Amino acid sequence: MGDEHSFSYAAAIRLSQGAFKPYDRLSKVIAAVGSECEYAVVPVENNIEGAVNEVYDALFDARLYIVGELILPVRHCLIAECGMTLDRIKRVASHPQAIGQCHRFLSGLNVDVEAVSSTSKALMSAIGTTAAIAIRPRAGQVVIREGIADSPLNATRFAVLGTAPAATGEMASVMFDLKNEAGALLKALEVFYGRGVNMSRILSRPSRKGDGKYRFSVDFDCHLDGNELTAFLAKLGEHCAELKFLGRYDCETVENI
Repeated sequence: MGDEHSFSYAAAIRLSQGAFKPYDRLSKVIAAVGSECEYAVVPVENNIEGAVNEVYDALFDARLYIVGELILPVRHCLIAECGMTLDRIKRVASHPQAIGQCHRFLSGLNVDVEAVSSTSKALMSAIGTTAAIAIRPRAGQVVIREGIADSPLNATRFAVLGTAPAATGEMASVMFDLKNEAGALLKALEVFYGRGVNMSRILSRPSRKGDGKYRFSVDFDCHLDGNELTAFLAKLGEHCAELKFLGRYDCETVENI
C-alpha cells in the first residue's frame, strides 16, 4: 500500500526482488493477489498502536497465507512544502496508524489532524499550510521535524501474503472462532500447551458477524514438522466453530530503514 514514499514500500524492497505495484487501500492490495500480482506486502501490527485489524479481518475470509514477515523500524517525519515552517502549519494529514503513533507530538501543536488512506496520499496533500507524517519527502518537500513518534522503539510488522502456504518456517499463525460453550477458550489453549507450542501473541476482536462473539488470532513458535502441524491443527479445530490456518513463515528484523 502506497508508493515509494511509504513504509510498505520500504518493507517490500527488503522482502522481494520483484517488480512492485502500489495501491491506495489495503483492501485493494489484498484483492489483487492471485490476479494482478503474485504477492502482497501489508502492515499487520505496530508495537505502539497494535494490530491492523483490516488486514486480519480480510485474511480470515481470503484464500491467502502469510509466507514471510519483516519487522521494520518506523521513523516518522513531519513533512511540508519547501519554505514552510512549523509555526505556520495548520493541518496535518497521515494514515490513522501514523497519527496514533505520533499522538504526543501532535497534541503539542495547534493544528487540525486528518486521517487519510496512506502516508503516500498524505504527502500528496502536503500543500501550503498542510503537512504530512511520512517516511521521507517527495520532490519539492522538506522534513520539518524528524523522529516525532511517541517511542524511539516504534516498529511495524509487515507480512508477505501469497496464494499457497509455505512448507517451512519458524513461526505460524491461526485465527479461530470458538464454539459457544463453557471453557471453549481454555480447551483451545490447552491444545497449544499439550503439544509444547509457545504462543508469542494472542489477540481477540469482534467476529464482525453481529452476534457479539469474538475471534482469536494466535502467533506461535512452530517447531512441528508437516505431519505434526497437520495433527496439531486438526486437534485445535475440534474446539473451534471455525479455524483458519494463516500460514508458516520466517520473520526477519531490520535495524535501520
